[in-house]
Amino acid sequence: MKKLIYFLPSIIWMCFIFYLSSQSTIGIGQTKTERFLILKTFHLIEYATLAIFLLFAFRRYLPSALFAYLYALTDELHQRFVPGREGKFQDTLIDLLGITLGLIFIKYFLIKLYSKLPNKFKSL
Repeated sequence: MKKLIYFLPSIIWMCFIFYLSSQSTIGIGQTKTERFLILKTFHLIEYATLAIFLLFAFRRYLPSALFAYLYALTDELHQRFVPGREGKFQDTLIDLLGITLGLIFIKYFLIKLYSKLPNKFKSL
């Protein structure tokens, strides 16, 4: 049961991604470029966040990245069945970039920052 608690943020976030993928994107952005930038930025943020939540659960980088990418593949498949949406393999590559950026952020920024904190703050 305790292990499941670690996966709860990931599960909730995956449900949120599923919900967003079920919505139409008509009306987002006024130009083709603006629409592209907005939607692809969402992909990066969604999957960077998912990778970070999965890292919290798995405690290892590779399983976190693999599971997040597998979910990205299934999400694009899901979008093929949503009216007004289309699943694109190219989007999974943007998701993979988000996954990579999220894990790099944790590894090289937050962990380094944490290691520089005085010991009295690490117990908080």
